[in-house]
Amino acid sequence: MKSLGELVRDIQPQSLLTLSDQLVFVHCHHHGLFLDQTVSDALGGEGWAVRKQAAFESAHALLDATFKEQRIEGGKERLDAASALFRAMGHGKLLFDVTAEGGMVRGDGLHYGMSFVEKYGKAVRNRRPVDSFAAGFSAAAASLAFPSDWGHFEAEEVACAAKGDSGCAFTLSRRPERPRIGAVVTRQVVASLPLKSPPLDSPGSQYPQAIPTAMRVIRNLVADEEGTLRAFGSRVAVVPIGYVNQITYDTMHLLENRTPELVPVFAALVREAAQVGAFYLLGGILSSPEWAQSSSAGGEIDERLEKLLSIARVLGWGRWYSIELFPGQSLVVRSPATQESIYYGTRYGASVRNRLFFQQGAVLAVMQLLHRIELSGERPINPQSYASLFKTGSRFHVEETRSPLRGDDVCEIVVEALSDR
Repeated sequence: MKSLGELVRDIQPQSLLTLSDQLVFVHCHHHGLFLDQTVSDALGGEGWAVRKQAAFESAHALLDATFKEQRIEGGKERLDAASALFRAMGHGKLLFDVTAEGGMVRGDGLHYGMSFVEKYGKAVRNRRPVDSFAAGFSAAAASLAFPSDWGHFEAEEVACAAKGDSGCAFTLSRRPERPRIGAVVTRQVVASLPLKSPPLDSPGSQYPQAIPTAMRVIRNLVADEEGTLRAFGSRVAVVPIGYVNQITYDTMHLLENRTPELVPVFAALVREAAQVGAFYLLGGILSSPEWAQSSSAGGEIDERLEKLLSIARVLGWGRWYSIELFPGQSLVVRSPATQESIYYGTRYGASVRNRLFFQQGAVLAVMQLLHRIELSGERPINPQSYASLFKTGSRFHVEETRSPLRGDDVCEIVVEALSDR
């Protein structure tokens, strides 16, 4: 099984990641579950279709590029390669029993389904399938393994561990229409963009060990044979940016057209999904024994900030750097671009509205980790420590002040203490 560092490639100096030629990033199950649930809550039953379509499009682009790059031909060979890639990305195990007419796919240890079981157990009753990414990935793999002018495959999850079933299973059947594939973000697309280079004196030179330590800790991760990548107290996975961003923005555009009064609520929940994911993943990495082998989790606040931003860069979240930090008061983080700003601009074009919800939530999590969590303690990142942040209400406000989607040359996120507003 390939390690994370062998699986993905860097786009420098933008601190983005590609798998084959497709843009991807690394996230944890806390973010994935929260975001998927937010889409389902916003759209009801339609949310499953939106999520599954986004999974199909992003997986189809990824697998098509992979098969061409590795010159993989033949139905069985392509299904075997797709299953191996799915495992290496940390999404679990897919077992295909499929022909050109259709068939079944069994899923073992799926990232979303098993994350739901482990996180909520029997405390939350769930009646909906949750493995939309596995469904779309399975349909895309079968469609590329057995191409037909008559139509492509569609998957339905007929058993789901998150619903209390003993395992996960999908049926595959043909739809009599050509697959709909929207714009995708490739390495070539990023290279063609007029992106502003980060300043040479941006933070990092003061703490030269931060990036190498983050690289060593994160890039050495390897999924097990069952396709589980468990690290830093979370389930970790490589995710196409097309999946995460398409479900976010397609849902937002539907709400803007139908019920615009719900858009601020949806945006706040998408931002919180990013915040909870970044809290667990950034904090978990920095406080992990793996990190402690090379560097401490502590230090002055500006040193801890640079460590957290370095981790975000290695995860493929963008070339984040701080231009201002007043402890306890404010933090300003910039980047030439992020995976979401590039995706939105490529697929939908410019926007005068705020759209960088992942970066907003993640930078807000950085501010929380800097001021409200003692990372050198024993197991400092846990459900209780996250819940404690909101017992007396939020202490910080986050705002997107600059964005390339509005014509600015950088993304800029500002976090301020509420008492200072």
